[in-house]
Amino acid sequence: MMEFGDFENIFITGVTGVVGGRLLYEILTSTKANVYCLVRADDQHKARIKIENMLAIYDPESILSSRFESRVIPVIGDITQPKFGLKAETYYQLVQQIDQVFHLAANVNLVAGYDKIAKVNLQGTAEVVDFCLSGNIPLLYASTYSVVGNKILQSGLVFKETDLDIGQSFEYQNYELSKIRAEKLINEAEKRGLKSVIVRLGDVFGDSKTGCYPIRGTTTQGIYYNIIKTIVETGLFYFSKDYFYVTPVDYAAQSSLYLASNPDAYGKTFHIVNPNVKYYYDFVNLLVDFGYRIKIISFDEYVTIFRNNLVEREGKIYSSSFTNIMLFTNLLIGSELPPNAIVLYTAVKIDTSIAQDFLFKAGISCPPIDIKLMSTYLEYCINQNFIAPPERQYPLATIKN
Repeated sequence: MMEFGDFENIFITGVTGVVGGRLLYEILTSTKANVYCLVRADDQHKARIKIENMLAIYDPESILSSRFESRVIPVIGDITQPKFGLKAETYYQLVQQIDQVFHLAANVNLVAGYDKIAKVNLQGTAEVVDFCLSGNIPLLYASTYSVVGNKILQSGLVFKETDLDIGQSFEYQNYELSKIRAEKLINEAEKRGLKSVIVRLGDVFGDSKTGCYPIRGTTTQGIYYNIIKTIVETGLFYFSKDYFYVTPVDYAAQSSLYLASNPDAYGKTFHIVNPNVKYYYDFVNLLVDFGYRIKIISFDEYVTIFRNNLVEREGKIYSSSFTNIMLFTNLLIGSELPPNAIVLYTAVKIDTSIAQDFLFKAGISCPPIDIKLMSTYLEYCINQNFIAPPERQYPLATIKN
């Protein structure tokens, strides 16, 4: 078991999210720290249940139940409120106790208005920064490689970990705009003494060893799993040479915990993205290798048949979260940019050199995107009755003439 740092009291926001839940698992497994979790709830009992339910996704056999009971402390509050909406006495007591903050809370809605998203992603981050500065507490902030903005469409560009402003714009990318502004806010706070680490996460999938992932408990981050479900149920997808940064959640959690415990990482940004980058067509080929039947068509045809309600399955017009978002973003962006720019299109290469140098020393490596990893994910989805196994994939969707 890998152990990290000498943390005594850790404070987490976003513990009921995909990465937050797995980070809690990692902390309980790899440290002896108490974990204070900021959650919105009516009372302590309901707060504990929310946290426990997410932890159970990654700990289905309740191996960590005793550690959870003795070391996890819910803090009922709201990240968007001054001092998290806590009483002054409670707030300043936490300031004195906490020796590490992990800020993972975020509104990841890709189609919401900027003000709604920024309330959590920017205003909430400002509250966390104030908390850390009040107690000289180190901060790890979870960002996203999509702060590259519209440059994500620029083939041949390498987005480095030292890059931030590279002339990108954020039209129709409110989530991404809020995240880059939050990064800038943290950079400014470093000038006032904030000790911080920024991790830009990749396309987060389940645990690489167990496949565990909160499939039904997520929204936007679950879009990747909805892509799988859509492919399996329709037997259709399009040919794409876009990059797909499939990043296991255990790699994201382990990397974040290690970097937070390493003072040499302060003031730096790390791309916690699978360095074994693949294209979407590689990803689809792995589904075929697993045994699924998939017909590949052009992207234009794919958009057209779903826009015109020409795809039927079991006598009903087929749609999914993925196809709905794809059509919505296509409507927004039109013909000016590739229609799937917000959801899928990734032409830029995400450099991970600095992260790899740091993580190599700790023996942390990201599993390659191969049939072994994909089988782990698909078998988990099958066992959760999220998708049918290859032998029961039928009936596939049909395309009306």
